[in-house]
Amino acid sequence: MATKRWNIGMIGAGGISEAHLEAIREEPRAQVAAIADVAHEVAANRAARHHIPEVYTDFRELLAVPDIDAVVICVPNYLHAETAIAALAAGKHVLCEKPMAMDVQQAEEMIQAAKQADKILMVGQNNRFRSDARYVKSLVDEGRLGPVYHAKTGWVRRNGIPGWGSWFTQKELAGGGPLIDIGVHMLDLTLWLLGHPKPVSVLGQTYAQFGPHKKGLSEWGRRDEKGHFDVEDMAVAMITFENGLTLTLDASWASHIEKENVFLNLYGREGGTSLNLMENRLTLYQDWNGTPATTEIVPSHDKERVRLFQNFVDSIAGTATPLCTPEQALYINRLIEAIYASAQSGEAVML
Repeated sequence: MATKRWNIGMIGAGGISEAHLEAIREEPRAQVAAIADVAHEVAANRAARHHIPEVYTDFRELLAVPDIDAVVICVPNYLHAETAIAALAAGKHVLCEKPMAMDVQQAEEMIQAAKQADKILMVGQNNRFRSDARYVKSLVDEGRLGPVYHAKTGWVRRNGIPGWGSWFTQKELAGGGPLIDIGVHMLDLTLWLLGHPKPVSVLGQTYAQFGPHKKGLSEWGRRDEKGHFDVEDMAVAMITFENGLTLTLDASWASHIEKENVFLNLYGREGGTSLNLMENRLTLYQDWNGTPATTEIVPSHDKERVRLFQNFVDSIAGTATPLCTPEQALYINRLIEAIYASAQSGEAVML
């Protein structure tokens, strides 16, 4: 019996779509049959590069194609819920870029739409599929760190504000700044490693020291001088959990620091880990016979987006379940919403 080859529709032809298209190209069970973007030239260029036969400017025309089995959503944040709900209603499975939605209400509506359609809804948290992250997950699950009582994580850039004036820097279109853009990655990865403990309180603060002055800009995204900047360029948070665990988070697009840093540190009673995602460096700290011991670990190199898409294909084929569930993405949306609420009120938010 021949293996089914799944027809994929790509909705959104911006920069992140390239990463997904490269991953899909390495999965023999799938092929991209169509791409849609309001910017026809951008979509046509992606189509030519990846030999995609159909190009649309209206994603609903793509959804009307009966042979499309699933879609990958790579549109701006404010369109995630609308696009995903429409795709699910059209009978398509959905792999949606992070963040899942702009807020908790939209995320809940997406989950309900997936249940009604009986289709897979998966969020593209690719860092869970890194080999070093999966190794840390095994250490935690096997109890080799002992009870983990604190986690410290963050993604901080020196000059990394994307697309000044575009949807990236407008709260109405993005939902926020680096917290919902890159902080969401580190929150998701850290709390997945820790088994999604129940949060109790959230204390957050946000800053806008660079963006309003057009400083700290990056080359990512298209700059729009007619647009504006009304999001944060840095967010910090401390979250406490029912089991006594605490977590601190830094998310910054621009800072006066040495260089960009993407980090995740776990503190356990029997051991600790330090994961540097920029340098692919994982370190384990333990005591051996009362003597501090440091071990550098070099996991095998994996293409995490390829593994993510393989999990998506396995899920729509019915041979696996999504590693990144929409319920877990909703959990992260709740925390992000609480951090912003705390920053606005100046007080901790109780959950």
